Amino acid sequence: MRVGITGSYSSGKGTVCFMFQELGAVNIDTDEIAHEIVKPGKKAYNKILDAFGKDYFNSDLTLNRKLLAELVFKDKKMLQTLNNIMHPEILNTVISLSQNKNIIYVINTPLLFETGFDKYMDYNVTVIATDILSVKRGIERDKLTEKEIKMRLKNQFSINKKIELADYIIDNRESLQKTNIQVIELWKILNNLMNRK
Repeated sequence: MRVGITGSYSSGKGTVCFMFQELGAVNIDTDEIAHEIVKPGKKAYNKILDAFGKDYFNSDLTLNRKLLAELVFKDKKMLQTLNNIMHPEILNTVISLSQNKNIIYVINTPLLFETGFDKYMDYNVTVIATDILSVKRGIERDKLTEKEIKMRLKNQFSINKKIELADYIIDNRESLQKTNIQVIELWKILNNLMNRK
Protein backbone atom coordinates (compact mmCIF):
# COMPACT_ATOMS: atom_id res chain seq x y z
CA MET A 1 0.00 0.00 0.00
CA ARG A 2 1.36 3.40 -1.00
CA VAL A 3 0.58 6.34 1.30
CA GLY A 4 1.61 9.78 0.09
CA ILE A 5 2.62 12.16 2.87
CA THR A 6 2.64 15.88 2.10
CA GLY A 7 2.20 19.28 3.72
CA SER A 8 3.55 22.77 3.32
CA TYR A 9 7.28 23.47 3.54
CA SER A 10 8.79 22.22 6.82
CA SER A 11 5.44 21.13 8.28
CA GLY A 12 6.92 17.98 9.84
CA LYS A 13 6.39 15.47 7.00
CA GLY A 14 9.72 13.77 7.73
CA THR A 15 8.91 13.47 11.44
CA VAL A 16 5.52 11.91 10.64
CA CYS A 17 7.12 9.47 8.17
CA PHE A 18 9.68 8.48 10.82
CA MET A 19 6.83 7.82 13.29
CA PHE A 20 5.19 5.54 10.72
CA GLN A 21 8.54 3.82 10.14
CA GLU A 22 8.82 3.14 13.88
CA LEU A 23 5.46 1.33 13.62
CA GLY A 24 6.63 -0.84 10.71
CA ALA A 25 6.13 1.20 7.53
CA VAL A 26 8.79 1.50 4.83
CA ASN A 27 9.78 5.14 4.50
CA ILE A 28 10.56 6.49 1.01
CA ASP A 29 11.78 10.10 0.80
CA THR A 30 11.47 11.75 -2.62
CA ASP A 31 14.05 14.41 -1.61
CA GLU A 32 16.61 11.63 -1.07
CA ILE A 33 15.71 10.16 -4.47
CA ALA A 34 16.08 13.64 -6.02
CA HIS A 35 19.62 13.87 -4.57
CA GLU A 36 20.48 10.42 -5.91
CA ILE A 37 19.28 10.93 -9.50
CA VAL A 38 21.33 14.10 -10.04
CA LYS A 39 24.67 12.44 -9.29
CA PRO A 40 27.25 12.65 -12.12
CA GLY A 41 26.54 10.17 -14.92
CA LYS A 42 22.85 9.69 -14.06
CA LYS A 43 20.20 10.40 -16.72
CA ALA A 44 18.68 13.39 -14.88
CA TYR A 45 22.15 14.86 -14.30
CA ASN A 46 22.88 14.82 -18.03
CA LYS A 47 19.49 16.34 -18.88
CA ILE A 48 20.02 19.18 -16.36
CA LEU A 49 23.48 19.84 -17.81
CA ASP A 50 21.97 20.06 -21.31
CA ALA A 51 19.07 22.29 -20.19
CA PHE A 52 20.85 24.68 -17.80
CA GLY A 53 24.53 24.58 -18.77
CA LYS A 54 27.68 23.99 -16.73
CA ASP A 55 27.36 27.25 -14.72
CA TYR A 56 25.05 25.37 -12.32
CA PHE A 57 27.65 22.73 -11.50
CA ASN A 58 30.51 22.82 -8.99
CA SER A 59 34.19 22.40 -9.85
CA ASP A 60 33.95 18.71 -8.80
CA LEU A 61 31.16 18.31 -11.43
CA THR A 62 28.39 17.87 -8.84
CA LEU A 63 25.18 19.85 -9.26
CA ASN A 64 25.08 23.15 -7.36
CA ARG A 65 21.57 22.65 -6.00
CA LYS A 66 21.45 25.98 -4.14
CA LEU A 67 22.36 27.99 -7.25
CA LEU A 68 19.86 26.07 -9.40
CA ALA A 69 17.15 26.55 -6.74
CA GLU A 70 17.80 30.31 -6.75
CA LEU A 71 17.23 30.34 -10.51
CA VAL A 72 14.14 28.14 -10.76
CA PHE A 73 12.23 29.63 -7.83
CA LYS A 74 12.44 33.02 -9.57
CA ASP A 75 11.48 31.74 -13.04
CA LYS A 76 8.37 29.59 -13.55
CA LYS A 77 9.47 28.43 -17.01
CA MET A 78 12.84 27.24 -15.72
CA LEU A 79 11.11 25.53 -12.79
CA GLN A 80 8.84 23.69 -15.24
CA THR A 81 11.88 22.59 -17.25
CA LEU A 82 13.53 21.20 -14.12
CA ASN A 83 10.31 19.51 -12.97
CA ASN A 84 9.88 17.86 -16.38
CA ILE A 85 13.32 16.31 -15.94
CA MET A 86 13.06 15.34 -12.28
CA HIS A 87 9.48 14.25 -11.59
CA PRO A 88 9.18 11.30 -14.03
CA GLU A 89 12.52 9.91 -12.75
CA ILE A 90 11.44 10.31 -9.10
CA LEU A 91 8.05 8.70 -9.74
CA ASN A 92 9.60 5.70 -11.57
CA THR A 93 11.96 5.16 -8.62
CA VAL A 94 9.12 5.41 -6.07
CA ILE A 95 7.00 2.88 -8.01
CA SER A 96 9.89 0.42 -8.32
CA LEU A 97 10.66 0.69 -4.57
CA SER A 98 7.05 0.13 -3.45
CA GLN A 99 5.82 -3.00 -5.21
CA ASN A 100 4.85 -5.24 -2.26
CA LYS A 101 1.08 -5.04 -1.67
CA ASN A 102 1.46 -6.36 1.90
CA ILE A 103 3.68 -3.52 3.09
CA ILE A 104 2.65 0.04 3.94
CA TYR A 105 5.00 2.47 2.21
CA VAL A 106 4.93 6.07 3.41
CA ILE A 107 6.16 8.34 0.63
CA ASN A 108 7.36 11.76 1.76
CA THR A 109 6.50 13.99 -1.21
CA PRO A 110 6.40 17.78 -0.74
CA LEU A 111 4.72 18.27 -4.16
CA LEU A 112 2.42 15.23 -3.95
CA PHE A 113 -0.64 16.94 -5.47
CA GLU A 114 1.22 19.48 -7.62
CA THR A 115 3.03 16.70 -9.54
CA GLY A 116 0.06 14.35 -9.83
CA PHE A 117 1.90 11.72 -7.72
CA ASP A 118 -1.26 11.43 -5.59
CA LYS A 119 -2.90 9.43 -8.44
CA TYR A 120 -0.32 6.66 -7.88
CA MET A 121 -0.99 6.43 -4.14
CA ASP A 122 -3.65 4.37 -2.39
CA TYR A 123 -4.19 7.12 0.20
CA ASN A 124 -2.88 10.65 0.69
CA VAL A 125 -2.13 12.43 3.97
CA THR A 126 -1.55 16.14 4.58
CA VAL A 127 0.49 17.22 7.59
CA ILE A 128 -0.38 20.68 8.88
CA ALA A 129 1.72 23.10 10.96
CA THR A 130 1.59 26.83 11.60
CA ASP A 131 3.39 29.08 9.08
CA ILE A 132 5.52 30.63 11.82
CA LEU A 133 6.65 27.20 13.01
CA SER A 134 7.35 26.03 9.44
CA VAL A 135 9.51 29.08 8.66
CA LYS A 136 11.39 28.70 11.96
CA ARG A 137 12.06 25.00 11.25
CA GLY A 138 13.16 25.79 7.68
CA ILE A 139 15.63 28.46 8.81
CA GLU A 140 17.13 26.09 11.41
CA ARG A 141 17.16 22.94 9.28
CA ASP A 142 17.93 24.15 5.75
CA LYS A 143 19.79 27.38 6.61
CA LEU A 144 17.49 29.30 4.26
CA THR A 145 16.35 32.88 4.68
CA GLU A 146 12.70 33.70 5.33
CA LYS A 147 12.54 35.20 1.81
CA GLU A 148 13.87 31.98 0.22
CA ILE A 149 11.32 29.90 2.17
CA LYS A 150 8.46 32.17 1.06
CA MET A 151 9.62 31.82 -2.59
CA ARG A 152 9.36 28.04 -2.22
CA LEU A 153 5.95 28.25 -0.59
CA LYS A 154 4.69 30.30 -3.56
CA ASN A 155 5.35 27.29 -5.82
CA GLN A 156 3.24 24.94 -3.70
CA PHE A 157 -0.51 24.56 -3.40
CA SER A 158 -1.99 26.37 -0.41
CA ILE A 159 -2.33 24.27 2.72
CA ASN A 160 -6.13 24.59 2.44
CA LYS A 161 -6.02 22.99 -1.02
CA LYS A 162 -3.76 20.19 0.27
CA ILE A 163 -6.21 19.57 3.14
CA GLU A 164 -9.11 19.45 0.68
CA LEU A 165 -7.34 16.92 -1.56
CA ALA A 166 -6.11 14.63 1.24
CA ASP A 167 -7.79 11.45 2.48
CA TYR A 168 -6.42 12.03 6.00
CA ILE A 169 -5.00 14.96 7.98
CA ILE A 170 -2.33 14.90 10.68
CA ASP A 171 -2.22 18.05 12.81
CA ASN A 172 1.38 18.82 13.78
CA ARG A 173 0.66 22.21 15.38
CA GLU A 174 0.98 21.03 18.96
CA SER A 175 3.26 18.55 20.74
CA LEU A 176 5.05 15.64 19.05
CA GLN A 177 3.23 13.37 21.50
CA LYS A 178 -0.13 14.53 20.11
CA THR A 179 1.14 14.06 16.56
CA ASN A 180 2.29 10.54 17.42
CA ILE A 181 -1.15 9.62 18.81
CA GLN A 182 -2.69 10.63 15.45
CA VAL A 183 -0.06 8.61 13.55
CA ILE A 184 -0.80 5.49 15.65
CA GLU A 185 -4.56 5.89 15.01
CA LEU A 186 -4.02 6.28 11.27
CA TRP A 187 -1.62 3.30 11.24
CA LYS A 188 -4.44 1.12 12.63
CA ILE A 189 -6.87 2.42 9.98
CA LEU A 190 -4.38 1.82 7.14
CA ASN A 191 -3.64 -1.73 8.33
CA ASN A 192 -7.38 -2.50 8.45
CA LEU A 193 -7.80 -1.12 4.93
CA MET A 194 -4.82 -3.11 3.63
CA ASN A 195 -6.05 -6.36 5.21
CA ARG A 196 -9.46 -5.91 3.58
CA LYS A 197 -8.00 -5.81 0.06
